[in-house]
Amino acid sequence: MDLRQLKYFVTVAEELSFIRAAERLHMSQPPLSQQIKSLEEELGVELLYRTRREVKLTDAGRVFLCESRDLLERAQAVAHRMRQAAYGEQAVLRVGMATSALFHVLPRLREQLCQRLPGVTLAVSDMNTDEQVRSLVVDKLDLGFIHARPDVRGLARLNVLDDSFALVLPADHPLAGRPGLQLRDVESEPVVAFSREHAPALFDALIASCQHEGFSPRIAHVARHPASVLHMVRQGLGVSIVPRGYADDGLPGLAFHHLPATAGRLRIDAIWRGANPSPALRRVVDEVLREMGHGGSGDAMHDGGVQQDA
Repeated sequence: MDLRQLKYFVTVAEELSFIRAAERLHMSQPPLSQQIKSLEEELGVELLYRTRREVKLTDAGRVFLCESRDLLERAQAVAHRMRQAAYGEQAVLRVGMATSALFHVLPRLREQLCQRLPGVTLAVSDMNTDEQVRSLVVDKLDLGFIHARPDVRGLARLNVLDDSFALVLPADHPLAGRPGLQLRDVESEPVVAFSREHAPALFDALIASCQHEGFSPRIAHVARHPASVLHMVRQGLGVSIVPRGYADDGLPGLAFHHLPATAGRLRIDAIWRGANPSPALRRVVDEVLREMGHGGSGDAMHDGGVQQDA
């Protein structure tokens, strides 16, 4: 029994005529009759009651008609999904993201996928840059979003975001409501910093921003995760410098002051294996990431195309 025989049977059952069914199938009647007979012999039941004047479904034939239609519909659905997968319209991509990319990049990425490639879904892992690079090299990830730009053979990369920073203070801090607050104004304040081990790009950005203003930060507390940094600031343990996108969530108990570009920038790149054969990945890069990098939010970089490490 194969799908072709099921299609033949359904057509005869719908027409209740071998002549009309053969015309609809663009074939002659004798081969059609033989296929139905072979199907009945294989199943061991009579599906159609035939006389010279009429063709009727038997009780077994009525049941088999319902099952055959269901099987044919499922087969068509499977074929459609396979075609979608082959053209990159449907797939699950394994994605690694630096924590700040979860705030900045993930919402825009999901929105773009919804609009352009709704059949592509993401399996997201919060990972630092080194973890992402290792996972990409051994094919445990399809796509990564990182701060640093490692020179790793076989990895392609594309800038998708270039964001500025914000100074964050407790909402009840005496300086929280000051207009035009500058980084130099909190020179004497204790600082809550990102862990250098877990978020080197953010730690280095904080140091560089302060040094650019002519002072070294008084780091009093260290945290691994952005939520921990913000909670410690909310508790009054100090102030911090965070990517500006964190302010977009309107977190209670905190006051954000955007810093000028001279205070530093946060760059996020997408990286992937250049040899990854996934059609879905290629379409995400070409139709989504390029758009995010060139025509996305106001702070997106406009620096050209994909870079491939030799």
